[in-house]
Amino acid sequence: MATETGPPASPAPPAATWREWTALAVLTVPLLMAATDMTVLFLALPAIAADLAPGSTQMLWILHVAEFLGVGMALTMGWLGARTGRRRLLLMGVALYGTASLGAAFAPTPEVLIAFRALMGVAAATLTPSIMALLRVLFRSSAQFSVAVAVTMSAFSAGMALGPPLGGVILEYFWWGAVFVLNVPVAVLVLIVAPFLLPSRREEVTGGFDLSSVVLSTSAIILVIFGLQEIADRTAAAAGAPLWPYVVSVAAGVGLGALFARRQLRLEDPLLDLSLFRRPAFSVSVAAVMFMLLAIGGADMLLAQFLQTVQALSPAQAGALLIVPAVAGLITGLLPPLLVRWVRPSIVMAGGLFTAAIGAAVMVWALPTGNTALIIATTTVIAAALGPLFTLSINLVVASAPVSKAGSATAVGDVGGGLGNALSLAFLGSLSAVVYRTTLQGSELSEVPGGAREAAEESIGGAAAVAESLPGAAAAELTRAADAAFTTAVQSGYGIAAVILVPTAVVVLWLLRHVTLDDTDGTGDTGGTEGSGGAGDTGGTDAAEVADSPGGTRTGADAGASHPA
Repeated sequence: MATETGPPASPAPPAATWREWTALAVLTVPLLMAATDMTVLFLALPAIAADLAPGSTQMLWILHVAEFLGVGMALTMGWLGARTGRRRLLLMGVALYGTASLGAAFAPTPEVLIAFRALMGVAAATLTPSIMALLRVLFRSSAQFSVAVAVTMSAFSAGMALGPPLGGVILEYFWWGAVFVLNVPVAVLVLIVAPFLLPSRREEVTGGFDLSSVVLSTSAIILVIFGLQEIADRTAAAAGAPLWPYVVSVAAGVGLGALFARRQLRLEDPLLDLSLFRRPAFSVSVAAVMFMLLAIGGADMLLAQFLQTVQALSPAQAGALLIVPAVAGLITGLLPPLLVRWVRPSIVMAGGLFTAAIGAAVMVWALPTGNTALIIATTTVIAAALGPLFTLSINLVVASAPVSKAGSATAVGDVGGGLGNALSLAFLGSLSAVVYRTTLQGSELSEVPGGAREAAEESIGGAAAVAESLPGAAAAELTRAADAAFTTAVQSGYGIAAVILVPTAVVVLWLLRHVTLDDTDGTGDTGGTEGSGGAGDTGGTDAAEVADSPGGTRTGADAGASHPA
């Protein structure tokens, strides 16, 4: 008697070979390079200022222009990679990054340096979307993909941790341009090795180049981030600084963003598929990173200033101490592939957010003690708690999208992180400036002249400069009051961070409670909640892709042979 049987089980995704793992090592190098540049520049700014004599506004552009363009171009690059090929776009970005770094190293004027930094930002926008999309091709098993993402994000954390000590060593023996020259041999190495290890694939083009969407998305993101960062800078600089031009910038960016979203809903082949936001694994993960950076980005900035002003540490000493929390975040960022074997991602992510909130609350108590060891230890706990969040969030973001949209999905994560960081600088930066100024105004400064007191209220750095020009008793009085006021300001930043992190943890715990990272057969949804057509679009949906890998290796249909022959 015949019995009915269900559909045949889908074959397990092919395991990665040594070639894929070697390719992963290559893919971490560009991120390590870009991440190091994010922190090494802080130490190089004084030397740049002494050599090129830029104005205050030019200094801000030197520091921020790459971030503006990197985040602003992320969506465009994520979409473009699907048309030109992920590997091709990555190599173009690495080549541009190395060339622009060489130009920045020998820039004769601030304007030239700003121009080359802008090119570095455009190049950086190609990196993360291309790398994450390539990982989705190289590692078909979701378990191995989770490990690959953890390694990649840890490389980014390692680069940020490496920046301060590396910059200190370089600037000790070479001129400031050497921090940029270091990128050139790294870029050359990637350009030589990558073509032999990375798959080359170009998704089937279903639409033309939509210039309107590119202009709308880029303009919206740049206007919002530019406006928010300038609001933070102007508020911190002076109580009466004009803010309305930058408020207008933010409003214009929001308006253009609304037009962009409306256009995407009407296009058959949009620059950004807004349907991705219907998937909790995608939308909640993007929001979690944004709110996490909103909570902690400004607080970390304030802590770096606190160590150098109130604690009177040199930049090198402060940078060395901040390596400890960076390394802690690096280590815990590697743990999610192990943790999710026993608990769901929502528990890991929410647990980290709750722990970080407790750490932020402890920081409010620890800062007035002046105990540097206690402060660094608490910061280390916060960093370690949030380390897995980066890895799991990008894992869920990429895994929630089909392979053909992995780059665009990652770009949305980049934009969310950039907005969170900019919002943090705007709100926590403004709040700390107001708290500092108000607290100092309420201090008893009988020995300090009125003019000196007003100058000291501008910033903690201004107070230190004023104190140097005052006689002993007045200088000591002003220094004590300014240190106490800035300590209160940093406390307020961490207090707000704790308030933001707790509800974020609750939302993550609830909305992602059913999401898992189980292996799929290439047709399901790695997110576990969306059904077919989600993360698992790793095999059959890409059978029509065009492959031009070395040796004629096909990609897409034969998912296991995504590397060159």
